[in-house]
Amino acid sequence: MSTLQALIDLAEKHKLTTDAFARRLSAVKVRSLKASGQHADGGGLVLHVAESGAKSWRYRFRLQDKGQTLTLGAYPDTSLEQARIAHRAARWLVARGVHPGRWADGLAEAKADAERVAVEGSFRAVAEKWMNATAGELSAATAKHRAAMLEKHVMPTLAARNITEISRKELNALLSEIDQKTPVTARHCRGYIKQIFEYAEDHELIDADPTPRARVLVRAASRRVVPRKALPLSRIGEFLQTLEDAPETDPLTKAALRLLVLTWCRTSEVTGARWEEFDLDAGTWKIPASRMKAREEHRVMLSRQAVALLRELGPKAEGPVFPNRRKPNESMHRMTLTAWRKRWGFADVMEIHGLRSTASTWANEQGRRPDVIEAALAHKEQDRVRAAYNRAQFFDQQRAMWQQWADVLDDKLKHAREKKMREK
Repeated sequence: MSTLQALIDLAEKHKLTTDAFARRLSAVKVRSLKASGQHADGGGLVLHVAESGAKSWRYRFRLQDKGQTLTLGAYPDTSLEQARIAHRAARWLVARGVHPGRWADGLAEAKADAERVAVEGSFRAVAEKWMNATAGELSAATAKHRAAMLEKHVMPTLAARNITEISRKELNALLSEIDQKTPVTARHCRGYIKQIFEYAEDHELIDADPTPRARVLVRAASRRVVPRKALPLSRIGEFLQTLEDAPETDPLTKAALRLLVLTWCRTSEVTGARWEEFDLDAGTWKIPASRMKAREEHRVMLSRQAVALLRELGPKAEGPVFPNRRKPNESMHRMTLTAWRKRWGFADVMEIHGLRSTASTWANEQGRRPDVIEAALAHKEQDRVRAAYNRAQFFDQQRAMWQQWADVLDDKLKHAREKKMREK
């Protein structure tokens, strides 16, 4: 493999797509240049034009206090774009003390050092090992959300860095910057970073954990936890009426919201529902542990209204109950339900997750057993023996509770419609 191709492959592997300096050349200028000499593009990349008119790309850099030059390829066989891609990879290697030419030639020692730094010891590599090691403790949605948060807020700064070189000072700066914009995200990111460094410490990749103490998050520390906004029970009929009457809302969105209200499930549990989880004849919905926050299977005893709603959707043997409109083989995005709440005027009084609180408040006011309610909400019981007993004993009580709730919803919807008719 040529030096040029090896560097291009390296740039693609590590997603080296941006520069920290301004580029000076353009494709038109490169094509029209005739004057002999060195024409700089930036960052040490130059177009060398010989007296004969032949053009070639060269990278000029310093390594071990010595000025050196690497020829990347002849122009026009090597375009400006290809030269820049290879140049980014070459700069990336030089920044890690590796000669790009020797690395590309495959000298065993130089190649081993580069691979160790680029793969085994990078923050991204260690983070990925930690995520794989701990994924079994989380639901698929939570693991995906964790990876996305790290990718967006942490990886742009730390991904390519060797984990042994990252200091508390720069972590402090990174977290403080996130804290100024989104305090809650900063708190999560700090927790993830700390766990990654603890993983590295346990595997003897670092000597000590450099994660700053929690007090570095000034805004997060002063932020008070605000309970999720729960829709008052007195307005649940209005909510259901608005949902049913909304003319531009997709029927699947309506059905997903209705099922969420009926079953007290979390948004991702509803939007990610699959037909193979349901037994409509028995009136049960078994949500697998992999989709649950507590990583334990959850059984919902479906009310008659919930079964009827699902039968209207045309039950199938398998696949998503609420498919994504753009990607039918995937599930509806959970933000679809939140977007509906905002669009139809309920953003100030409720959150989608708060509907669980509405149901819980109603059940407690009805005098239902607290542990039955908690089990219906899939709140994890810390006592494993008690949890096993509860799951076995509560199904009949839960079915009666969910059925009464569904009947209450029908009654609330009926009264909301009657009120609207009187106001006309």
